[in-house]
Amino acid sequence: MDVLLKTECQQGSLVVYDNKVSIELHSLGVSKENSLPFSQITGVEVNTTMAAIPILSKGYATVKIFSKGNQELKATMVALKDAQKAKEFIESKIG
Repeated sequence: MDVLLKTECQQGSLVVYDNKVSIELHSLGVSKENSLPFSQITGVEVNTTMAAIPILSKGYATVKIFSKGNQELKATMVALKDAQKAKEFIESKIG
């Protein structure tokens, strides 16, 4: 599995692989992963929570990934540029 994008979020890391999207938390004795394969993903939404202001803030967003069966992955406090890249990667894989 090739990693297309890995970025930090409030839940740990938002990772876009070549075959799935995952939110992972790996730290001192904790290993947690929620993932969805691209075949199950129906859409992605990026909501800006903090605007990017040069020098002061790189901007943050919430990334929601929707799938069949009303399942949802939600990554909060993702850097705005990384959230937009993640959306592009996901839409190119499901489109």
